[in-house]
Amino acid sequence: MGDPFYNRITQQGIPSTNKTCLTIPAIKDALRRSGLIGRALMNNSNYDLGPLCGPTDADTLDRSRSALNQYFSVLRNANMVQWESGREGYLCTNVAVQAYILFLGSLIKYWEANTAADSREMLVEDILLELDEYMTPIREFLEHADENTISTRFKVPFGSGGPPEYYYRLCHIVKEKFPDFQPEGMQDWETEQSEENKNKADRNINELIMNIQKYIFKVFRSIHGESKDAYWDKGIPDKSIKAKAYERSLDYEVEERLPLETYLEVIEYKKIVEHRQNWNLFKAAFNIPEPGERGLAKNLKWMDRLNELRRIQAHPSEKRHYKVEDFEYIDYIYELFNRQSREAAENPIFESTGYKDSLGE
Repeated sequence: MGDPFYNRITQQGIPSTNKTCLTIPAIKDALRRSGLIGRALMNNSNYDLGPLCGPTDADTLDRSRSALNQYFSVLRNANMVQWESGREGYLCTNVAVQAYILFLGSLIKYWEANTAADSREMLVEDILLELDEYMTPIREFLEHADENTISTRFKVPFGSGGPPEYYYRLCHIVKEKFPDFQPEGMQDWETEQSEENKNKADRNINELIMNIQKYIFKVFRSIHGESKDAYWDKGIPDKSIKAKAYERSLDYEVEERLPLETYLEVIEYKKIVEHRQNWNLFKAAFNIPEPGERGLAKNLKWMDRLNELRRIQAHPSEKRHYKVEDFEYIDYIYELFNRQSREAAENPIFESTGYKDSLGE
């Protein structure tokens, strides 16, 4: 490739630097996923030509080179400082270039759907001219973005998740001006970004964990009583669990310490529930098969996943956040556990304790 990629792509004999930091495999992967030069179909038995395909392989190569050089020249000229920053910036990097290639493929598909045009019958220059309207939000953002602004918008995780995340953030900028711009996967990405969904998931996880603790220790208090902390000593057969809870409680001043069960982890609740001396007590409330599965003798995988989801809530980051399926799963467990625990409260062991009524508190 020539300008704007001159001396930007590493290859054998050319050492990588802050500016020479793009790689051929990354660009090839983005071109393949973008559909710009087509896609293999039906186990590679057929090939769907892309908008940059020409009559021959040589024509496709020339057409693609021309399109990418013109397209990335627009991006480079919109923010030369970021482009020249190379690896230390957010424009001329493997992650960014892959995202922009994916973005170009989606823009062409969107424009073709709105105009019934066939890009393969048009010159590259004319295609990019037609796309200019949709590129304007991106170009204007780059032109006016300072270092902090572009970092906030496009600092994404390293690894395979980086380019898709960067790509959807580009799509989001365009969608603000063109609401019907909805590339494949965009709706799921938006769902994952929703603060309302995140807040609801956080609330439900917190409530689930509190209800789990409340249920377990109401049962133990009902059976073993509170004299000399019998509910704690007899209910939990694993000494190491009790020791760890006590150790955690020592992080707090004496007057601030809560009951020891407060310092248990979700995964420890699971160990308590599934222990052979306790399982029959808790089976009715805690036995929840995975969605779509028939189930096992003890269906407690959901507690392992709840423990992982709790970590997302407690330590959110660019690499750790809720997925669409997480929201659905949390709703599923939240509804089932609360319903089953209420039904299980009909057990006679709760009648004399008032636990059945306390579930409605």
